[in-house]
Amino acid sequence: MKSFKQIAFAAAVLAAPFMAQASMTSMDDSALSSVTGQDGISISGNFGGSVGNVKYTDGDTGGGSLNLTNIGFTGFTISDAAPLKIDVITTTIASVATQQLAITMPTMTGTVTVGGIYVGGTYAAGSTTGAASIGSLAVSDINMAGTTIKVWGH
Repeated sequence: MKSFKQIAFAAAVLAAPFMAQASMTSMDDSALSSVTGQDGISISGNFGGSVGNVKYTDGDTGGGSLNLTNIGFTGFTISDAAPLKIDVITTTIASVATQQLAITMPTMTGTVTVGGIYVGGTYAAGSTTGAASIGSLAVSDINMAGTTIKVWGH
């Protein structure tokens, strides 16, 4: 009896998308002329991540290295009400109209943390050996509001 219920449930789940299909109909030119839209892309969400290690090596003779370990990015939230926006714009560069991809950053605050700072040592498999940590670092309330990044070919 239990397997019958499981099969019935699985069949219902698999059939659900077919019951919810919408039909598409073509529009003639007069109906299409009254349709307006908006171009561009809006992005929202919660963003976070981590980096195991960032290593700086001094290339001088006798130089050492600096390892920043367990780097985290947390609390970066972009709301639906104020999303990151991507649009194609036209600006003039050296008297030439140039299309650019404009990325506008919204209010977005977050924190970057560095779990360990090591002078010297070797990082492998998630840990640093051969050096003692000299501390940690946190950078809080990073806010990118008002930033616009433009991208174009040249």
